[in-house]
Amino acid sequence: MPQSHDAKFLLDENVSNNLRKLLISKGYDAITVQELNKRGAKNSELIEIARKKSRILITYDKDFIEFNHESDNYLILIDIHPLIDESVLPNFEKFLNSFSFEELENNCIILKEDEIILKKK
Repeated sequence: MPQSHDAKFLLDENVSNNLRKLLISKGYDAITVQELNKRGAKNSELIEIARKKSRILITYDKDFIEFNHESDNYLILIDIHPLIDESVLPNFEKFLNSFSFEELENNCIILKEDEIILKKK
């Protein structure tokens, strides 16, 4: 797993472009599903792209939690309500400042407003 600032991200099409801008402003490599021309791709395809490109997929799609895949250590599910920039961005920034990406090993992350949940594979 990458060191914290070496982490690279792939943002699902349902994630705000402002989150991408936040990641880039913090020095992270972040691309969107749209940039890869994968809009509408199946969850299995997105997680495989993330795995192959050594990127962490960021999504709002709760279907990923129930999705049975081997590489869910490439996943951050944002479960903050309401799912608007004013709620998501400050919480994601706080997460970036406090989380060690080494903890992603054998886990996926569910990011809630005041909680980071590590879900075992």
